[in-house]
Amino acid sequence: MQNTNKDENDGKKRYNFRIQDDTMILIQQWYKADNCTTMNEFVEKAIRFYAGYVASEHNPDYFPSIVIATMKSIIRDSENRYNRNLYRIAIEMSMLMNVMAATMDIPKDSLDKLRRECEEEVKRINGTLSLDTAVKWQS
Repeated sequence: MQNTNKDENDGKKRYNFRIQDDTMILIQQWYKADNCTTMNEFVEKAIRFYAGYVASEHNPDYFPSIVIATMKSIIRDSENRYNRNLYRIAIEMSMLMNVMAATMDIPKDSLDKLRRECEEEVKRINGTLSLDTAVKWQS
């Protein structure tokens, strides 16, 4: 391969490659689906991906960046769902506590004692709280 030209605008060099027609058809079919703006960008990403794959066969400790990026994305999405659910639960709990506080006259010392007992119970059952458990505990 011979360097035939260097584009001053993007710092890339131009090389001449020969590929089969069916490979070019694949590039044309898939580069936009991969959110690439150019076929060249798609080919560069494909080469980097395949180079990572080959490297992983020679070095079992190598983890392709695409796998790491995918795992991070899955974790981030799970965290976002989890946080949204926690937020909704916190709102419902706040509503419930305010309704109870408005309708009941609970002395502070009883509330403090209940909080300590509830903390111990939640630790004991490892946070798997249910209404059935609370009813049994109150009986």
